[in-house]
Amino acid sequence: MFDNTAEFLKQELAKLGDPKIIAGCPTCRKTLGDSSGREVAGVWDVLNDIGLPEGATKAHKAASLHDSCGARGDENTQKAVRKLARTLGVELIETEYSGDKSPCCGYGGLVSYANREVAHELAQSCLERTDAPYITYCMACRDRFAREGRESRHILELVYGTSAGDPPDISEKRRNRLVLKNSLLKEIWGEDAMEEQLDFPLDITEEARVQMDERMILDTDVIAVMRAYRETGDAVLDSGSELLITRHRIGNVTFWVKFEEQGAGYVVCGAYSHRMTVN
Repeated sequence: MFDNTAEFLKQELAKLGDPKIIAGCPTCRKTLGDSSGREVAGVWDVLNDIGLPEGATKAHKAASLHDSCGARGDENTQKAVRKLARTLGVELIETEYSGDKSPCCGYGGLVSYANREVAHELAQSCLERTDAPYITYCMACRDRFAREGRESRHILELVYGTSAGDPPDISEKRRNRLVLKNSLLKEIWGEDAMEEQLDFPLDITEEARVQMDERMILDTDVIAVMRAYRETGDAVLDSGSELLITRHRIGNVTFWVKFEEQGAGYVVCGAYSHRMTVN
């Protein structure tokens, strides 16, 4: 699959005249450079060359710069990000373990999805290096630190004078990607994207959203389950909670949704999933 994707990218880049690629992620920069054989620059390299945009945040405070796993062995990227941080007025605190020795934030290898407790322990170990705020150049690292309650900013938040806010759950991440894709299609290529319209009222409680994020269940998974319920009417009543429970199989996963009917719509109160077959 990797080889197929790499070949697809080569073909599409060739159609564009083999342009220079600017990557905003050190892993993307390395992977695209290795697989495409084309010149790939980091966005920090470009910003160091052209200067900061209007509205850039002048930090004027001390912070520790955390090097992402994707930048190990990439001295040029490590130096470029530090240069950009100092241009932004950041007084950098170099810890004993930085650069190639920088520990994993707990996201690498998707640990945070496979075992959240291990991810928490890795993040805490990473944050023990200093009590100062952290600046990162990997959004996964920034979100991991923010989830642990540590002040952390992605360096592009400083460059563009903005704030990413609270770490998004997996459904929010997906929606953000779709918003970006649709915006680019419309503004750059003049294409109108097809957006799915929900044809019935659906509300998801905050408790259910926490469960869904922990269990890696997307809004779209829940919507698919509720669409199936509207077609079949199949559900069981939990006499303890007075909630209805319905399920729908998507691929090799069966998703279960706890909900109550409210007028013509539904309020989702919980969700879980199993890789199983229900006969």
